[in-house]
Parts: sequence; C-alpha cells; structure tokens
Amino acid sequence: MPTPPPGRSKAHGPRQPRQPEAHGAHAAAPFDDEREAEMLRVTQDQMLVNQALVEKIFACERAELALRQSEQKLHDLLAHQHAIREDERKQISRRLHDSLAQNLLALRMDIVMMHQQTTGRHVRLRDRIGAALDNVDVTLRSVKELLGELRPACLELGLLATIEMELRKFSRASGVAYDLRAHPPLNDLVLDEEQVLTVHRVLQEALNNVCRHSLASRVVAHLETGAGVLTMTITDNGIGFDQAAPRKPNSFGLLDLVERVAVHRGQLVVNSARGHGTELRLQLPLTLDCANDPA
Repeated sequence: MPTPPPGRSKAHGPRQPRQPEAHGAHAAAPFDDEREAEMLRVTQDQMLVNQALVEKIFACERAELALRQSEQKLHDLLAHQHAIREDERKQISRRLHDSLAQNLLALRMDIVMMHQQTTGRHVRLRDRIGAALDNVDVTLRSVKELLGELRPACLELGLLATIEMELRKFSRASGVAYDLRAHPPLNDLVLDEEQVLTVHRVLQEALNNVCRHSLASRVVAHLETGAGVLTMTITDNGIGFDQAAPRKPNSFGLLDLVERVAVHRGQLVVNSARGHGTELRLQLPLTLDCANDPA
C-alpha cells in the first residue's frame, strides 16, 4: 500500500489552506467602542453644563425680577412715607396756627392793654409788662417761622412766589445775596401742591447747605420750563466740596430729596468741586395741564 505524502492525513483527507487571522478588525472594535463611550461622556457632561447654565440664567432672572419688585416696593414705601410726613406737617401747622398762635395773639392784646393802662407812677410794673410784651412778640415770630418750616404759607401763591419768599428769608438770616431768574416768566405757571412742595423742600435743603458748608457770598436760583419739564438750578460761589470723598455719617438730606424727587419721576443732581462752588439741578416733569400752559 502506497505511503501518503507528507502533509496529508489518512483520516482527514486533503489539508485545507490556512486562512489569515483578522487581527485588524478585532483590534479596531474596542477602539471604536471606547471612542463612542468617550463622546457619550463628553455629550452628557456638556448637557449637564448647559442645564446648569440654564438654571443659573433662570435664577439670575428670578433674582433680577425680585430685586426690581423690591425696589418698586421700597419706592412706593418712600412715597407713602413722604405723603404721611407732609400730611403730619400740615396737621401740626394747622393746630399750631389755630391754637398756639391765636392764643399768643390774644395774650399780646391783653398785655398791650395792660401796658397802655399802666400809669407813669408804676414804672417798674410798666417795664415788666413791656418786657412780657417783647417776649410774646419773640415767641410769635418763632411760631411764625416754625409754621413756615412746616407748611409755607405762600404755597397758595404759586411756585415763583414760594421760591422768592424762601430766598428772601434765607438772605435775611444769612446775609448771602441772591438772584432769582426765570425763563420764560413763570408767573402764570400752575403746579399742583405736591410739586410745589417738592421744589420748595429741594430749595430749602440747598440753601441750608449753603449756610452750613459753602461759605458763599451769592446764590443764583434759575428756573426754566421746556419740553414738559421744570428745571431749577441753584448755584453758589462757595468753596465747593470733593464729590469723591466718603459721605459723612447720618448725612441723608440730599439722599432723602433724591428719593422724594424720584416719586414724581424727576431727577436731582449735584455737581461740585473744591474751590469752584456747587450746583444743584432739579428736573421735574410737569403735569399735562402745566406743560400745556402758555407760560
């Protein structure tokens, strides 16, 4: 029996050619899986970051809305406080006028009669009655000034008269000269009482600051209307101040006025520099009737 050639098997028949192993395919599959997994992780991370950003944006918007609402509530509260304060001043002024001032006037009349009826034989008594009359007159002047601070009697006379009387009173008390200019003439300008009060309070604070701090020798008050806005500018030739310097503790006069003016949708700005005086500018929107006034 012939011997089979080498490389052949009797049991399994002819030997099949050997197939090459697919090393590249088996190696690429894990690499693709890892890349897809990494891309998935990156995508998920980006989604988390985006979600966090969206939540942060929403949180900022909610905080901004809450802040605006809080500012509006504060604005309304300040407006309410200003209204209450002016109403209290009005009530106190009326009571002082109707009770204290009237009683002092009656007392003065009695003292005058006593002084007139006292003969020359009672010199000491007449002198004491005269001194009492002087004291009553001083008290009456103080009450009159207090009434003017609480509620200017000239409010019913209009804006220009109110400002001129306040400037005249300031000049008498301080010795500082003043100049009042109005363009166009504002004699016929009619404002509501709250607007006149606001302008008056701003003027009072400006003049008080001139007395206390500026060392000025002259004050100029300029009023003008245009484009539905009343503008009042108070300028002095004093020493001025550094606006960048820290505000003094418990110095809230101007801040209070800024809020008060804002209630009427107005604006109050102060400009000053050392050695160059101070300028206070008030801009107050006029009501429709005032804005259409021919004056």
